[in-house]
Amino acid sequence: MAVVSVSLSDRNMETLDRLIDVMGLKGRSEAIRACIRSMEDEIKSREGLSGEVEGVLVIVHDSHKAPNLDKMRHDNQAFITTQIHTHLSSEKCLEVFLIKGPAQQINRIINDFKSDSDFQYVRFVPS
Repeated sequence: MAVVSVSLSDRNMETLDRLIDVMGLKGRSEAIRACIRSMEDEIKSREGLSGEVEGVLVIVHDSHKAPNLDKMRHDNQAFITTQIHTHLSSEKCLEVFLIKGPAQQINRIINDFKSDSDFQYVRFVPS
C-alpha cells in the first residue's frame, strides 16, 4: 500500500476526526479511504451522464460567505430552470436548483460549485 503525505486545514482535520467517530472507523487512513470510495460512487454516477440531463443541485452555505453564488447563478442561468432559496438555522442558506442541459455542461456546473470552498454541501441528484 502506498503512503501519501497530504496537507489539510484545521477544519478538514476536525471533519476527518469527526468522521472517524461517527462512522466508527479505526483511524485517519481508513477515513480517507472511505472518502475516496464515496467519491468513486459519485464519479461513476457522473460518468454515466450523457445527452440531455436534468436533475436537482442542492447547496448549503453560510448565509454571508458565498460571494461567488450570484455570479455562478448568473453564468449558468441558461441551464437553471428553477431556483429555491431558504434560510436554515445557524445562519445557513439552502439553495435548490433544478438544472437541465447537455451532460458536459451539467458536469461543468457541478464541478464549479463543488470546487468553491464557500459551499459546505453540494450534491447533484439526476432525475
